[in-house]
Amino acid sequence: MPLVKNKRKREINHMKVLFLDESGDHDLINIDPDYPIFVLVCCIMSSEHEEKVLTPNLDKLKEDTFGNKKIVLHLAEYTRDGKGYEKLRDKDSRIKFYVGLNKIIKETEFNLLACIVDKKEHIKHYKNALDPYILSLEVILERFILFLRDNKEKGIVIAESRDPQLDNQLNLAFLDLKIRGTRFLRPIDIADNITDFRIKKKEENIAGLQLVDSVITPIGRKYLNRKNFYLNYDVIKGKFRKHACGKYKGYGLIILPRK
Repeated sequence: MPLVKNKRKREINHMKVLFLDESGDHDLINIDPDYPIFVLVCCIMSSEHEEKVLTPNLDKLKEDTFGNKKIVLHLAEYTRDGKGYEKLRDKDSRIKFYVGLNKIIKETEFNLLACIVDKKEHIKHYKNALDPYILSLEVILERFILFLRDNKEKGIVIAESRDPQLDNQLNLAFLDLKIRGTRFLRPIDIADNITDFRIKKKEENIAGLQLVDSVITPIGRKYLNRKNFYLNYDVIKGKFRKHACGKYKGYGLIILPRK
């Protein structure tokens, strides 16, 4: 029995993992004028790299800054020095933390996929506009599978839990894609390339989910022409999946509706 478990662990360690998170809501009726977009972003990396490189690097940054590696990094809270992040009110500690976080983002081996849905334009273009989350998920998974094929690898998806109802909707959306496929992929393409789909809670302290949480808001703010004060967007931009010619828009960064 242990041999079977060890074999399974080795197989997982050689897989690519897509860590998935969102920014903004997918409400197409009551659109927030301050943030009228929905952004779905994923970081793709090997599970081995996440375990052996990203996790210990994040743990060290947390220990050095907060004295506690169990704290779960959440951009909406640490940029506001929220509960648990009070040490960032000290200027020197804050500077050191962001220098360290930018360094981790730069040195971690991952590829970014992001889909931005401009909700106002979306409902203008389509009479029966699709739910931005479902639409974005389809776009992201298509490119993830292309990435897996290019690298001759299998993959799993790990999404951050929201609430029970939304988690159920997400599970059903993924199941629906496995049944009907997408415009460019057959159901068997999804089933053969993505071996597992998991939803994990924030408190499980998963490094890959904390990484994607840290880069997603800067991507949304950049689209809205807003300044990013804490994280270096040029470093983030360099992580987007690219075409051989170096182009990343349409390959790693998809903006909908297309202009």
